[in-house]
Amino acid sequence: MADWIETFKGAVLASEYDAETHMNSHIYVTRFDQATWFLLQAVGVTPASAKAAGRRVAVLRQNFQYVRDLRGGDLISIRSGFVAVSERHLRFQHRMTDHATGALIASADNTAALADAETGKSTPLSPEVRRLAEKLLVTTNVAKTTGLD
Repeated sequence: MADWIETFKGAVLASEYDAETHMNSHIYVTRFDQATWFLLQAVGVTPASAKAAGRRVAVLRQNFQYVRDLRGGDLISIRSGFVAVSERHLRFQHRMTDHATGALIASADNTAALADAETGKSTPLSPEVRRLAEKLLVTTNVAKTTGLD
């Protein structure tokens, strides 16, 4: 099993919080989206490579858990890893933590596929993307234990 990899590091900026200095909920989603691109880059999928192949990344499922609020000026880190790799899908998780204490702030559990940019239908992942993602599994491949493979 692989270690979780750092996919985002940043601070809660003034433009990202409400009048009570709590980070707005859409910013959590934005940060997880940014982390997703860095995780996908680790397996060779970037916006440019997807476009060149006539593909797009289709997020099929997202589940967020919020543990505690972030406030203006808080420093955060996101660490990510794959939990399932199948022929057409990647399932991955993100863990957002307080950078100073390591305390969990929020998490995201996502399933994504590559889809044909014109038809929107999912396409098989390349053997190389699958191989690289399997090297970044942070747990036993859930796809193999649940019949998704």
